[in-house]
Amino acid sequence: MYDQSSHTFLNFKGYGAVHEADHPADDFRENARENPQDDYRTTVEQTAAFLAARAGINGSCRVLEVGDHCECLLMYFAKWFGCRGEGIFQSEEYVRFAQDLCTNQPHGLDVGFRRASVMRLPYEPGSFTHVVSHGALHKVPDKPHGYLEIRRVLRRGGVFAFSDFYQPQASISEHTRTYVYDKFGWNDGYTLLEHHSALEEAGFEISSVFNVTGFLRRTFQGNAEAARTRAERMADVGARDKMLAFSSSCEDVQAAIDRMEVGWAVFVVRKPESAWRKGAA
Repeated sequence: MYDQSSHTFLNFKGYGAVHEADHPADDFRENARENPQDDYRTTVEQTAAFLAARAGINGSCRVLEVGDHCECLLMYFAKWFGCRGEGIFQSEEYVRFAQDLCTNQPHGLDVGFRRASVMRLPYEPGSFTHVVSHGALHKVPDKPHGYLEIRRVLRRGGVFAFSDFYQPQASISEHTRTYVYDKFGWNDGYTLLEHHSALEEAGFEISSVFNVTGFLRRTFQGNAEAARTRAERMADVGARDKMLAFSSSCEDVQAAIDRMEVGWAVFVVRKPESAWRKGAA
């Protein structure tokens, strides 16, 4: 099933995250909070369910989402658990999209959205029990500073849970850099070990890391197939060419993953209860 709003084509069956240690992790189905019989879920909803279970989000939490594009983890948390929260986006367009998305829910949600940057979060220290993000942090120009800002607004013992791009190896082919990294806005990224080190340096305790690159590959495989199918039904030549170009781009991502030039992971870390040795917020 092709999801028009998030431009994803995902079969919920058979998805399993693989932990960094190569032990199978729980299937996202086990973490679903509603419509458990539905085998087709969007990327955002699946990620929200997985992060909620791993981070321990419930109705007593106050959650900050560092968002990107037309995605909103916070909406699902508020619907499922009744928690409070705020979301930040880099553009007013995405802020309005998230606001409309939550306003159109059948029950009122105690959430708000604003334009802001993770480089300078407009919140007091210790404002949130959780900070979450899906596919947004790889665009942050100074990731160590962004991690410090997230740590600052977390309460002691609070959880930071996010998915992010990582770079499996130092050497990236020019084709992948041009047709994948540049096209999809993926800058040179950390390896998993570098992510781990940067988070620890920012004062976080690492709870778990899940390598979900296989899921990313299946996502882009589904996107490519759905785009080709749609292109076959298009009478307009220009529109058909654009759709086929999108399909080709998705195939480039799959090939880059197979060459171990692109990876995707979920990180769950915690702000220590005790004061950080370099001075805690």
